[in-house]
Amino acid sequence: MLSPRDIVILAIFTPFTVALLSHLIAKLPKGGAKIAKAICIFAAYLTFLLISMLIPAVNDEPFEDDLFLISLPIGSVNMGLYVDSLSIIPAFLSSLFTALALTYNIYYLSPYNRAYEISWEFNRSYSFILLFNGAMLGTLFSDNLLSLLIFWELISLCSYVLISFWNEDQFSLWAALKCFIMTHIGSLALLMATIIIYFSAGTLKISELGLIIPLEDPLIFFIFPLLLIAALPKTVLFPLYTWLPDGTVAPTSATVVFHVCGFQSGIYMIIRFFSDVFYVHIVSSATAPFHQLFGNISIWSFIISLIGVATLIVGALNGLIENDFKRIVAYGTISGLGCITMAAGLTTSLCILASLFLMISHALCFGLLFLCAGSVIYASGKHDINDMGGLYHYMPITAICCLAGVLTLSTMPLLSEFAAKYILLHATIDAQAVFFTVFAILSCVFNAAIAARLLHSVFMQMEEKPHLKFSIRDPPTSMLAPMILVSAFLVVFGVAPMIPLNLLVIPAVKQIGLSTDIISQLELIKTPLGFWNPAAIAMSMFILLAIFVCIILYSRRAAAAYVRQRSEETFSPFLCGEDSSLLNGPSGYHFYSILTNVLRVEGACHAFNVDRAYYKFSEKFYLLCVKISRLDIRQQYFPAVLLFIVGAAMLVLIAFLLG
Repeated sequence: MLSPRDIVILAIFTPFTVALLSHLIAKLPKGGAKIAKAICIFAAYLTFLLISMLIPAVNDEPFEDDLFLISLPIGSVNMGLYVDSLSIIPAFLSSLFTALALTYNIYYLSPYNRAYEISWEFNRSYSFILLFNGAMLGTLFSDNLLSLLIFWELISLCSYVLISFWNEDQFSLWAALKCFIMTHIGSLALLMATIIIYFSAGTLKISELGLIIPLEDPLIFFIFPLLLIAALPKTVLFPLYTWLPDGTVAPTSATVVFHVCGFQSGIYMIIRFFSDVFYVHIVSSATAPFHQLFGNISIWSFIISLIGVATLIVGALNGLIENDFKRIVAYGTISGLGCITMAAGLTTSLCILASLFLMISHALCFGLLFLCAGSVIYASGKHDINDMGGLYHYMPITAICCLAGVLTLSTMPLLSEFAAKYILLHATIDAQAVFFTVFAILSCVFNAAIAARLLHSVFMQMEEKPHLKFSIRDPPTSMLAPMILVSAFLVVFGVAPMIPLNLLVIPAVKQIGLSTDIISQLELIKTPLGFWNPAAIAMSMFILLAIFVCIILYSRRAAAAYVRQRSEETFSPFLCGEDSSLLNGPSGYHFYSILTNVLRVEGACHAFNVDRAYYKFSEKFYLLCVKISRLDIRQQYFPAVLLFIVGAAMLVLIAFLLG
């Protein structure tokens, strides 16, 4: 019988070992590629099994153990393990999607894929997807900041390699470099926070930090922002979110892993540090004027939740004007992550419960939508939703799975997102944060708009492209099985939400010490029908029925007069893939007139495009470096010495603060 220590070590190091060996096995003369793929898939399912075995083992109390000592100039650092119910949730989801992604990868990266030219040979996506999961587990199960930083960096490196998979494509290399830079901004912030914490607390052990660092320590005001900046790019929060849509150039199997699994490390870090380790410090920062304006939350809680709100809005607006199937799902992912962060920032027990349940539902929903997007790309060879339409005739299983994901995203009753949003609304009201309750409701509206657009454009809309319809059909079983399984999870967790709550979420909330009566709080918001409030169900059904009636009526009218044209604009405002100029009906005209002239969605997205600011900053910084490098050549010694003195003064100041 394996002990928890053995299970954790096997779960972390099995992916690393197999990932390294797989490239050697692939070089075998006969069947090496098949064997290498098989052992990668086997290792992924074995890791998932090991993580599943850990769930009951840590539900009662966390598991903690030491591994080995590392001697550093600052002293010896104990590299140990810390596994509790909070870390098990993202570990479970990451291991599940790693196994499903590698299964999906068998045929997706094969000569049958119409979108790419690729052979049956073993490629690095198998090993690096596996390595990504190992780095995720190492991050989640680290008990000190040093090992957390090491595995945190490995996640970034794996993301870079997976995004640059099509290394012949210049855009893939640019997207990978963008990911590398943005995620390393977070890594640099985490490194600086680690240094400050060590010199302040004298330890790197995460569980001890909140007890050692006093409330009145001014370094708290340096540590908190650095930890928050560290989490921004991994959680894909504003303003360090723009690498994620560009990262969709990676193969869909890889996209699922670092889009759906990678964000969990950031959410975990926010909850771990701001709701567990430094929770007392967060609560103590609350002020009376803040209570009057935004309810029973602290300033730091407000900052985190406000960043979530900004991310929610920016992601949703960009999702409404995007053309590429996978980029639309990516922007929907960003918007959903903003909602999860908004809930996690409030730091009450019910809000943390809602954020964890939302994290589970979000991973399943968008993981499914990415898999469906990959299936459509596999079968049609197209990425643009303007080139798709009516695919439910030819890909019925994919269409049904996508329908499950779209309905979940639309907050449909009896699906997981409805229960999660139901708890979220009650949690924000319970925290007296009505300001954020409004945005929680707004997120439901945005999600429904993105979902209706996807379903209509890809599967329902009639189009005149007979050359695409020929031989289009559902992908092979190895690609369909993961989609069907995730669809089943969405239904089961929606019909019986107490299963994930009792098994994963409630133990996590209890172990981080927020509330021991979380079950009684849940009982208060339940109705005789469980989470299914009759009024909410009736309202949701009415709204969804109205949406689909409008879609059907609109599609019939649009199909009769639709003329295919290519808009000259890169992004044109649309809901279902058509340019506004192509709609002649009165209702369509008024709708698009409101979208373009009143709401000005395209203008808002352009205004919030932080990439323009990053480009200008990098350009100015490059010119500054060029000028500095020429100072000695031009014998301008005074500016050179002045810059040296300024740099030395900054180093002395940092040393003084750390001392």
